[in-house]
Amino acid sequence: MKKRRKLYLPDNNCSNLSEETEVVGNAPCPCCEFFTIPNDGDALAYICPVCFWEIDFFIQSEKETSDQNHGLSLSGARNNYIKYGAVMPELKIYCRSPKESEFPRK
Repeated sequence: MKKRRKLYLPDNNCSNLSEETEVVGNAPCPCCEFFTIPNDGDALAYICPVCFWEIDFFIQSEKETSDQNHGLSLSGARNNYIKYGAVMPELKIYCRSPKESEFPRK
């Protein structure tokens, strides 16, 4: 039997934010590529509300594992996002759909 690891999640869900206090992203998430990351991408410890990837400035490549993201690599998280709609299947319940303004710009 596979041992499941515990996930530690924030006490407050981002969906509780009101329109006035909602964070507006102006940079793409490195995982899902939707424009959800504030501060021109320089948002330490920010979690993307679409895929639940936590910004990790310490990883040097897409294949390096991220301590902030439960040991996932960015490439693994991208594959999970495509398959499950979140960086990990267990985190899907915390994710939201991207807003029209967050879609990648061409």
